[in-house]
Amino acid sequence: MIGLDVERRNEVPVARSRGDIDVANALQLREELAACLAPDGHVLVLDLTDTSYVDSAGLDMLFRLSELLRQRRARLLLVIAPDSQLARLAKIVALENAVRIHATVEDALEDGRASVSPPADPDMGAGQDR
Repeated sequence: MIGLDVERRNEVPVARSRGDIDVANALQLREELAACLAPDGHVLVLDLTDTSYVDSAGLDMLFRLSELLRQRRARLLLVIAPDSQLARLAKIVALENAVRIHATVEDALEDGRASVSPPADPDMGAGQDR
């Protein structure tokens, strides 16, 4: 069975999975992860650094979770160590085409902040009266 730890960093849930993600736990994990995101949340970071194995059911869960969050106008951001077996597997199945993958939680959080920040107003701070 998988362990899942969730912390909030600046209102963004960062979930860390430990152990394998496989047919025995993928569905339950997807439900738990989807529940981590508040109804008005925009980003969920899933740290897979300590995940040692993901089977086809686990990969399917990641694709489906990404789509579920996209339907809620939210994004799933993954953290996968670049030199890990999981990184090689993600490359083989083109996971990066569905989910943004980052090397660190900090990188993922920065990407998450950029995706929910309103675009800068070019007229703000220009010192011009209208």
